[in-house]
Amino acid sequence: MKKNESKNKTFGYLRVSTKDQILDRQRVSILKYCKEHNIEIDEERDIFEDKLSGKDFERPQYKAMKQCLRSGDVLIVKELDRLGRNKEQIKKELTWFSEHNIRVKILNIPTTLEDLSADNSWVMDMVNNILIEVYSALAEEERLKIKRRQSEGIAVMPVDAEGKKISKRTGRYMGRPLIDYPKNWDEVYADWKDKKISAVKAMNLLDLKKGTFYNLVKKYES
Repeated sequence: MKKNESKNKTFGYLRVSTKDQILDRQRVSILKYCKEHNIEIDEERDIFEDKLSGKDFERPQYKAMKQCLRSGDVLIVKELDRLGRNKEQIKKELTWFSEHNIRVKILNIPTTLEDLSADNSWVMDMVNNILIEVYSALAEEERLKIKRRQSEGIAVMPVDAEGKKISKRTGRYMGRPLIDYPKNWDEVYADWKDKKISAVKAMNLLDLKKGTFYNLVKKYES
């Protein structure tokens, strides 16, 4: 019993959005690979799956799987992007697996599937390190590309009479929303400046939060 408990295990992970993907393709690919290579895996116990929709990316089954993984275990995924929704997150996950001595086999990246002897384990370490570095560079390039597109888009936006940028798509102002002065601003402001009422009293009369009140004061007095 103790021998079996200490034996390294193989796990599989599946992830799809609920819009246009199905889990079966990933499951079939993982089970087929395990069968062809005589890898023992319990379909019910050792394969974890998440179905996500919209902006939800909590991945409860993925988190549960990571709790089960132990040093020396193997994780099989059909594609590398099953590990995260963007390159930065994928790099973070690869780093975590490397630090915990968990081998990740990606079915569409053949170099990760090679079985090497202990003497040549450095080769697999090198492959994993290269993957991490490549995705790190791609993540940085992706961030820079997004920033460039945002800057280019803002630069060509139309402006109103006050010089404020307006989105062509939504018709809304860019940046923080404009705040109108309350109708009783002049009267309350004058009483506050004359020290007839406290700032707290003024905020209550104007129905403003502290930050908004002082921002309007600064703008009003400039």
